[in-house]
Amino acid sequence: MGFKIKHSIRFKIAILVFSTTLCTILISWAVSNHFIERFYVSHTKSELIATYKSCNEFFSKEENILALENEEIVSLYGYVENQTSASIYVISPDNFRVYSSVKLNDKTIVALKSLLQDYKVDDMIANNEDYKVIRNTINPVNDTGESNGSYYDLVGILKNGFIVVLRTPVETVHENITFAARLFASVSLALLVFEVLIVLIFTNMFSRPIIQMSHVARRMSNMDFSSKVEIKTKDEIGDLGESMNIMSENLEKSITELKSANLELSNNLREKEHIEEMRSEFLSHASHELKTPLAIIQGYAEGLKSGVADDKETMDYYCDVISDEATKMNQLVMRLIDLNQIETGNDISIERFDITKLIEEVIKNSQILLKDRNVNIIFNEKNDKYVWADSFRIEEVITNYLSNAIHYVKKDGDIKIWYEEKENTLRVCVYNDGDTISDEDLEKLFIKFYKVDAARTRSYGGSGIGLSIVAAIMKSHDKDYGAYNKENGVVFYFEVDDSSEI
Repeated sequence: MGFKIKHSIRFKIAILVFSTTLCTILISWAVSNHFIERFYVSHTKSELIATYKSCNEFFSKEENILALENEEIVSLYGYVENQTSASIYVISPDNFRVYSSVKLNDKTIVALKSLLQDYKVDDMIANNEDYKVIRNTINPVNDTGESNGSYYDLVGILKNGFIVVLRTPVETVHENITFAARLFASVSLALLVFEVLIVLIFTNMFSRPIIQMSHVARRMSNMDFSSKVEIKTKDEIGDLGESMNIMSENLEKSITELKSANLELSNNLREKEHIEEMRSEFLSHASHELKTPLAIIQGYAEGLKSGVADDKETMDYYCDVISDEATKMNQLVMRLIDLNQIETGNDISIERFDITKLIEEVIKNSQILLKDRNVNIIFNEKNDKYVWADSFRIEEVITNYLSNAIHYVKKDGDIKIWYEEKENTLRVCVYNDGDTISDEDLEKLFIKFYKVDAARTRSYGGSGIGLSIVAAIMKSHDKDYGAYNKENGVVFYFEVDDSSEI
């Protein structure tokens, strides 16, 4: 990961901008540091000159001088412009009276006289000089009360002939220079950090789509076309991302078409194999189911032909057996045809009908079998219950379930039919007392020709097609069906759309 960051575009741009900005700031700081002192010194001198001019203006008015003499104005503070907070001494040459912005004493006046001699004020008057600014260094504490240090002094001659001395410490100027340098350094550092952050943000904005396109390209190389480049700009990067998306869609479309063709081919082959297996299975089961009645018909027919039945009663019996077996064969063929029609889905007609009346009708038609088996049937649903389904096919389902229950219920047992209501769905359950069915057989009950007990099924003429017809009917309705064991018996069920609220 470190290697990738080191060689990334973001890292290179950030380092380049950071280095360039840092060099620019260092050069600017070195140059400005040299000129800052000059600027503040020049600024201080300019402010001293401005104070000098303000003094000139103030003392040019006689009423101001009279106010000072009458001590109506005690201090010059507030009357004279003084941006540098310099000490102001204005001296009358006639009587050496001093007007000051600070408190005066005798020592200060003596020191001022000495200062005027040192600055050669008489020569300035003789040469008509207005003022001069001098940097003065004082080592011990002098008589003016100023501490040792360096000062900028302005000595000037006012228009009315008064002498003015302005003094400001050099230390104040240096403090301003130091403050300005620190401020410059702080602002420069903040700008440097801010610029680096901005560069990282913008480089991330520009490099993010490139990184995303790299990831998309890598996923495309692994045949994964689900990821797309997000197009957020209309520049060259946006055009490249759009081109990658188009290429991804075209590749996905081509590969999808190829896979679909392969899948269709595989399905066709599989369907062909399945049809072949079904055909073989059907032929095997059909031939097996038809073999027994055909053998019986053939045997009894040969008996008739050879004259075994030499009396009318025996002959009638042989003819009845042949007729019964032919009827079974016909029923088997008709059920197979019926099953085929249902599985093709061409014989379903949905209508609204009362399923309670339908069940009562099926029970009524099965009374002979119920009495023959001495079975008690319980159906306590007496209210009308309307459903949506093919009434003819649902009658087949109920008939098959009830017929199955009659043949497998234990002697003197009960058959129960009831409803279970769900949301917009009605489940019809048919229960019979008797032996339970193994889990393995439960899974195969609805397969064509499958019989749990082949010998017993054959004894009542069962072909193993009834429940497969139920399965086909319920699949054509797209509804649930099945069977499960209950204590001392088995429950078969199917579901239809409930329309009772209509």
